[in-house]
This record gives sequence, structure tokens and C-alpha cells, in this order.
Amino acid sequence: MNSKLIALSIPFLVLGSVLMIYRDYRKCFAPRRSSGFIALSFLFVSLLMFNIIQWEGLTFSYAFVFQSPLPFFIASVICFERILTKGTPGYVAAGLLLSALSVLVFGGTHSYSFAVALGLTFVCYAVTRRDRMTKEVWLRALGVSAYLGVLAVLYMYNIRHNDYFPHATHHVDKMIAQPLAALQFLLAAFGASVVGVNAAKMYFPFSGMVFLGSLVVCLYGLALFLYFRFRLYERSYLPFYLLMQAFFYLVFMTAGRFGYGIDYGMASRYTCVSVMGLVGSVWVLIYVLAGGRTRRTGAVNLLFVPLMVIAAGLILTAMTEWRIQPHRKAYFENLREIALRVDSASDEELAKFEERPALVRESLRVLKECHLNVYHQPSVVRRSGSPGKQ
Repeated sequence: MNSKLIALSIPFLVLGSVLMIYRDYRKCFAPRRSSGFIALSFLFVSLLMFNIIQWEGLTFSYAFVFQSPLPFFIASVICFERILTKGTPGYVAAGLLLSALSVLVFGGTHSYSFAVALGLTFVCYAVTRRDRMTKEVWLRALGVSAYLGVLAVLYMYNIRHNDYFPHATHHVDKMIAQPLAALQFLLAAFGASVVGVNAAKMYFPFSGMVFLGSLVVCLYGLALFLYFRFRLYERSYLPFYLLMQAFFYLVFMTAGRFGYGIDYGMASRYTCVSVMGLVGSVWVLIYVLAGGRTRRTGAVNLLFVPLMVIAAGLILTAMTEWRIQPHRKAYFENLREIALRVDSASDEELAKFEERPALVRESLRVLKECHLNVYHQPSVVRRSGSPGKQ
């Protein structure tokens, strides 16, 4: 596929996730709250997901790997909840299809965190509805579990065959050898979901991001406590799933990327998933502030503080990225110009692609032979002004 088509499809994938989250979000507040309140409060939630903090996940073609599974995961969770509660045939078919697409087509390594988060969500469901866990519900759960097990076997079958990674890519041994550094890596990744990596490097020391990340983890814990304290599970299990998905995704990411540098986990591509944890947390806080099951008190009003911190972090990130964007645009235009003259480009120029020059040159020649990416015919015609030049 042309990378431009992939990049342009990403906002629609985000939109799909937003619309499905809004479905359950509205269910949590209606009919106690007006449609105006629901829409206005959800605007803040949606801005978390459409924020430029995930700029790599919006502009790079490989971001498709990070963005594409999320709406399918969310849709699968919604379908499985309806399967357990009502066994609706339409949701059964949709759930089986969507989960297959999630794991076998779009999920990739995201499937590991999806499996853990989905399993914990079911445990949450079983515990909170233990008085309604009839034999029929257990049979449905067993059937879904067996089906997901088959998908897992299909996904894992021969997974290392010709994958160009002859050695395991995890860094668990390094994490065990350096537990404190691994913890800092993980906490900084959590912090990067509030303050993007570029803003962090401009305004915060690494220790500051570690501290911010520890606050985000505390926010996760607070959100889970409030989720059960105010019985939000009676209205939706999606906030719980979003928290679990983001948490375990960053844990697994740490295991796979720790060896690349102490601040590597702050990369904006990972915020495509970690912002989902903020969405789940903010969802719970708004529910409690809106008077879920109790009157507002001074302690409850303190929940505005994390909301303001999150808003401030995302605004700072957006301002920073908008200032950087012209330089980033010039950088990518330079890469494009180098690619169009790949045969005469120097190794120093090819090194700007952040990969070995020989590998870059070979890869670009393959793209050129196949008329892909910048070598796509209409693009070359517009660039050169002549349909005969390539």
C-alpha cells in the first residue's frame, strides 16, 4: 500500500475508537445527565485521543501497526460483554470476526497486552457479577475462551519463521540485571502519555518525567479504586479494560525495548496506546465528579487536580509540536529529495534515514523498481513536471 494512504487512514481509525468509547461513555451518564453535559465532558476525553502527543502515530506509515488494532480491540471487548450478558447472535458473530481480525490481522505484538487485559476484564466481570454468573453465562465464557485460544495458537504457530529476527528481541535479562533503570524506563513511558517526548526534553529533566510517570501510575490506581468504589462496572467494563490495556502494553513494551536506551520508552509512537489509560482514568474521574453515587465533597473536588495536570501537559505538548513541525516538515522533504536521487546520494545523506546507508540504498531501490512511496508515478510527475521522468 502507498504510505500516504496508510497515514491518511489513521485519523479514521482513531475516530472509530472514539465513537465506540462514546457509546459506552454516554450509557454511563444517561439519563441522569443531560446530553449537553455528556457531549461537553466527552470533548475532553476525545481530545486526549486526537492529541498531537502521538505525532509519530499520525504521520509515519509504520504507525498503522500501532493504531490499527485499537478500534478492533475495543469493539471486541464491547461485543464480548454483550455475549456474556445477553448472548445476542449478532454480537456473537461480530465478536468472533472482530477478535479474529484483532489478533490475526492487525494485532501483532499488541495481542499480548490485549489478551491479559481481556482476561482481567473477564475476571472483573465474574467477580462483580458473581451472583448472576449462571451456567449459561459460564458456557458462553468457556466458548469464547476456547475460540480465543485457537486464535492464539494460530497467531503463535511458526511465528519465528523468516521474520528476520534470528534472536529473541526481548530484554528481560537486562531488566533483571538493572531493575531500577527498568523501573525508571517504565515510569518515564507513563509520564510521556501526559507530556510528549519533545516537550519533556525541552522543559523537564529525565528524573522529572520519572516522577510524572509515578503520578500517572498513582492515577491509574486511584481510578481503579474509584471504579469499584462507585460501582461504575454496573454501567461499563470498558474503562477497566482501557486501564489494563495501557498498563500491560507499557510493561510488555519495556520488556521488548529496554535495551535501546533509558528514555526510549518515551517515544510518541507508544502514546497511541498509553493515552487509552488516560482516557479510562479521566472517564472514571468525570463520573465521580458528576455525582456517580454520592454528593460532592472537598475530597471529591480534588479530582479536578489530575484533570488540570493532564490538560496542561497535553497543551504544552501541542504547543511544542506545533513549533517543531516546520522543521520536521523540512527534514522529511529533504529525505524525499534524497530518495529521488538514491543512486547518486552519499552515505552521509542516506544515514539521515536513521538506518545503515547500504540497507537504505537497497530498500529505496526496491521501492523505485516497484514505483512505490515517493516513486509512485503521480507523485514523481508532480515533482518533476514531466510524465517521462522517474
